[in-house]
Amino acid sequence: MPAPKRNEPTNLNEWFGRKIRELREALGWTQARLGEEVNLSGGRIAQFERAEDVPPKDITELLDKALGAGGLLMELRPLLTRSWEEKWPEDICDIEEQATRIQQFNYTIPAFFQTPEYAMALLGAGVPFVGGDLAEKVKLRLSRRDVVDGLSHPWLRCVVDESALYRAVCPPDIMRAQLLHLLKECEEPRVTVQVLPFANSRMVVPGMGLATIWTLSDGRTLAYQETVDSGYFVTKPSVVSLYTSLFDQFQADALPTDASLALIRRVLEDRYS
Repeated sequence: MPAPKRNEPTNLNEWFGRKIRELREALGWTQARLGEEVNLSGGRIAQFERAEDVPPKDITELLDKALGAGGLLMELRPLLTRSWEEKWPEDICDIEEQATRIQQFNYTIPAFFQTPEYAMALLGAGVPFVGGDLAEKVKLRLSRRDVVDGLSHPWLRCVVDESALYRAVCPPDIMRAQLLHLLKECEEPRVTVQVLPFANSRMVVPGMGLATIWTLSDGRTLAYQETVDSGYFVTKPSVVSLYTSLFDQFQADALPTDASLALIRRVLEDRYS
């Protein structure tokens, strides 16, 4: 005889998801309607309700307000569990497949253009602190390049701090190969790389070096902010606007494209020849 279907949640994550569903249904809303209220798809709302994922802090705030939860969801969120090491790669891939424009400011060579040797050196330095399988990390990092030739064929706009050209994350021969590879990638028609020179670094916003901004095919703009051992999506319009404004300022302060490429070539000859 089959076991009876379980109706009661067995952990706080499931209770949290059920509470979202109950509040939504009390308003007579579909998952798609709630998604519109918080700038997400109905599918993402379904994931939250089934406890397959935990909404980021800013989304929890929007859900709490839209559903009239009176702060309950915000109070409970810190108690929920989320395995970011397992979840975020899939989330990132799903978003980037929909992107028509990707913007990044970087203190290292952008992930989209890293060679295997550079990625190995860069990621390997962090393994003793955060753990994980280095080979898998490198594989994931290199897969980011696929988005450039993906179905959405996005415009890729990267501003690179000048320090990335000099930072000794690997031996000089690997740095030389990396910069040559970067120059080659810049020949792609939808790729733009600009260097923010030391002379024009009026703003120092370390967090922007761990952020990615996407413009999706449906017109939405969102960001992803990495932290030391995790990360979260940013979809709250006022916060996304702050990210885009900061990037616009970095881009305005950076060298023009031709001058940026000339600087990279000069560094290659002066430092890595």
